Amino acid sequence: MKQYIYKLLIVSLFCMASCTKFLEDKTNKTSTVPSTLEDMQALLDAGNQLNLGSYPFLLEACTDDFFVSDAGYNRLYNFEQQVYTFQNPALYGTIENMVVWRNAYKAIAVTNTVLDGLPDIKILKGLDPSNIKGQALFHRALMHFTLLQLYAAPFDQKGDNNGAGIPLKLTADINDKTKRSTVGECYGSVIEDLEQASDLLPHELGILTRPNRISAFAALSRVYLAMEDYVQAKNYADKVLGSYKTLMDLNTMNVDAAYPYPAMNAETLFFAYSNGSTMFIGSRGSYLTMDLLQLYEAHDLRLRANYKKGTDGFSTFKGQYMGTGAGLFFVGMTTSEVLLNAAECNARLGNVTSALEQLNYLLQNRIEKQFFVPVTETNSEALLKIIIRERRKELVRRGLRWSDLRRLNKDERFKKEIVREVTVDGNTEQFKLLPNSSGYIFNIPAEVKNMTNME
Repeated sequence: MKQYIYKLLIVSLFCMASCTKFLEDKTNKTSTVPSTLEDMQALLDAGNQLNLGSYPFLLEACTDDFFVSDAGYNRLYNFEQQVYTFQNPALYGTIENMVVWRNAYKAIAVTNTVLDGLPDIKILKGLDPSNIKGQALFHRALMHFTLLQLYAAPFDQKGDNNGAGIPLKLTADINDKTKRSTVGECYGSVIEDLEQASDLLPHELGILTRPNRISAFAALSRVYLAMEDYVQAKNYADKVLGSYKTLMDLNTMNVDAAYPYPAMNAETLFFAYSNGSTMFIGSRGSYLTMDLLQLYEAHDLRLRANYKKGTDGFSTFKGQYMGTGAGLFFVGMTTSEVLLNAAECNARLGNVTSALEQLNYLLQNRIEKQFFVPVTETNSEALLKIIIRERRKELVRRGLRWSDLRRLNKDERFKKEIVREVTVDGNTEQFKLLPNSSGYIFNIPAEVKNMTNME
């Protein structure tokens, strides 16, 4: 069976590895195709094609949470250097660099192979076809949403959202032309897929590399938060928390361990991580900014759980929700994210009591117990600022800060300019990422545009 699946993946997907084939290569209907529900589930369980390493590292590359030393910068590839300094490269140049685009659409190709193939399967014994369809829809939606955070303008609650989005790939048909849908069409498709998935998926958490109804609701809360639809973001966060809201208590953990958080820990609703870059590796000169670290109070256990201070005075990150660290970062869903979604939405909607309950539930599991003092702020404006600050402190390197920056930059209270300095051969140069600038929209690779005639 494993050999069959391996051959199937080669036939249907690996042809996409050439940079001359992006997006256009799809499953050949005349070649060997999956014929059972077990085959379909095996495709979705091929984690290295979907949720394990397919999400672009660009999600964290330009955030305000970290910087790279000059020595570390000089060890980066040219493409990574351009990304790090906000130069937004249009030409990706090598197959290795194209992984951020190729792997994302390869994952989408897997989901479309499953969705297109399910109606052709005649023997429906054993596994639940509805569950398999729900999984495929979830994976497709989450990857489309992730690409929207990188390659399209933020959703505008007050606008028509007719600007260029991303190529929506909704079929494995090789004749499906690659073109950019509008931002509004893209978000509509993401929501439609996730809503349908939530109706089809099992309610129990189960295997955490497989989506479930709870993680589908968490994804919908994430999407609606990015859209600034705080009513719907709260609605879906409440659905999650009504079913599962377990947190890890840092007071009961060895926060001084090399990697305190085990993979698939008690907070995990869906497990996924990014592809990697050395710009996130502490031993290669990746450090957390003082702008971030100074937000924590002395008795906040996240200081010890998430960061390791070196003899040079700089702090490296060790708070991965993957049980290890290798230049990758977690991008799945957790109860802590959903709690903060709900708290922010409640503060914005004037539901101060609920916002305080959710915020304090999180903090009592993060602060040393003998020093924990509940937040009692009743002014919704002041409380919102506290929650936004806690959101940044809690969700470091979870693939969320970039989306938050794009969203919050539209609000005068939270907009921020990011500045990085790099010294090469004794010459120091400063680079700035301005709020709401074009730097918040990465260029689709020129190689892809040239091959597909996409605008």
